[in-house]
Amino acid sequence: MTDTPQHIKDLQLQLWLKKTPGERLYQTIVDIEAMRDALRDAKMKMGLPLGDLDPVGEYLRKKQENEQ
Repeated sequence: MTDTPQHIKDLQLQLWLKKTPGERLYQTIVDIEAMRDALRDAKMKMGLPLGDLDPVGEYLRKKQENEQ
């Protein structure tokens, strides 16, 4: 974001780099899952197709189509 002062960005970077690689990886995974859940919920509320946000559902649909 352009409205965040540079000294705050520097502080955030220092805090991020103090974490272990495992903590950073875990936080990244948690953040990605939270974004996917929020996007999935928004798409469902708007009645839009989930597309690649539902890979398990897509796999099961394709599997069911192939079995028929």
